[in-house]
Amino acid sequence: MAKLKKMLTHPRKNESGQGVLAIVLILLMLGAIILTPLLVFMNTGLKAGGVYESKMQEFYAADAGVEDAIWNITYANLTTPANYTLADEVNNRTTNVTIVPISGGGYSGYKIISNATSDSGGNTTIECNYGALDYSSLLDNAITSNGTVDLKNKVNVTGNVSTPNCKDAGYSFICNKCPGCNYTIDSLNCDNCTKCCSQEPVNWPTAEQLSAYYWDAVKNLEPPFPYNDPLNIAGTNTTIEALYRNGPWKIYNTGNPATLTLNGTVYVTGDLEIGNEKKDFTLNLNNQTIFVKSNSTGDGKEAIKVGGNVKITGSGCIIAVGDIAFYPNIESGSKNDFVFLLSVKGTIRLRPGITFYGAVAGNVEVAVQQGEKPSITWTGLNNTGVLVFPTGKANMKVLSYTIK
Repeated sequence: MAKLKKMLTHPRKNESGQGVLAIVLILLMLGAIILTPLLVFMNTGLKAGGVYESKMQEFYAADAGVEDAIWNITYANLTTPANYTLADEVNNRTTNVTIVPISGGGYSGYKIISNATSDSGGNTTIECNYGALDYSSLLDNAITSNGTVDLKNKVNVTGNVSTPNCKDAGYSFICNKCPGCNYTIDSLNCDNCTKCCSQEPVNWPTAEQLSAYYWDAVKNLEPPFPYNDPLNIAGTNTTIEALYRNGPWKIYNTGNPATLTLNGTVYVTGDLEIGNEKKDFTLNLNNQTIFVKSNSTGDGKEAIKVGGNVKITGSGCIIAVGDIAFYPNIESGSKNDFVFLLSVKGTIRLRPGITFYGAVAGNVEVAVQQGEKPSITWTGLNNTGVLVFPTGKANMKVLSYTIK
């Protein structure tokens, strides 16, 4: 051990540096072996980085085309289908944009195809569907059903009827004035119809779609929420803004006749009862919507009950996931405005006292007392204002975004 220590700490006087030379040669050999693949790797990395940067520039150019298309759709009243090239290059890329209208599955809108190309031959394409819920077809008819229609006691209907099976609707005579009508129709007014009874399928909304649509109108409301208790307007003209009620709710009047005016969406999670007791009052929908998330069904267990003490005015919507019992004993709507009733999963039991101006959608049961001559009258929107209802005219958003 002492000898080895001496050799390490006291080199021999006649040592000529061969060991150091050998170490240097070994390091040079290792460097030569490592350096070549390292340089190749670095060169590959630089090329990959260049390709990645080029693709990113193409992506941003293609995305600019999508943004330009959305702007044109929203603000420039662009006529579709359309095909154009962005006036200015983006990241030295040429961007071509194609816009075509799309519809189906309860949505309508536009497919945007934006393709960015470079002089070197690279290209990136983005396909974007931009649209909104669209159930405007439910407003085409006086009665639209995805199930059954039961017209009793010769109810007079002005407008079209759409149901999966016209023969099951209880009709009794042919409406010869209506073109394309090959079915027997019970008390259907033909003067304004285009097709008395249609068996064409319609897009039908889901409870989840409508719940999300109307939730957007109230989700930013902050507690404490007003009207947690039943609302008694007590003979005083009252206006309520957008409103969220978690649970069942009741609206009524105990005073002199008065008007309750909506100035926003009313969203109720439980059963809603309107005017089934006490004194008369007027409900002015004011182009707004009452949406009830409850799926209650059955006679006496409806999601919405509208009783005989209520007069409905102002265009607007009354929508429930479950059943609707609509029994006002006085005229609802007018020739200048209308009421749209929709039951997503249930039945609408409609008992028009005189005339119901509007449209109904769902499983529909219409009946009156003997001797009465009520009617359902629907002649279209007639420029009465924009309903808070998914018709594809508002709430446009990106539905899908794919990079190719």
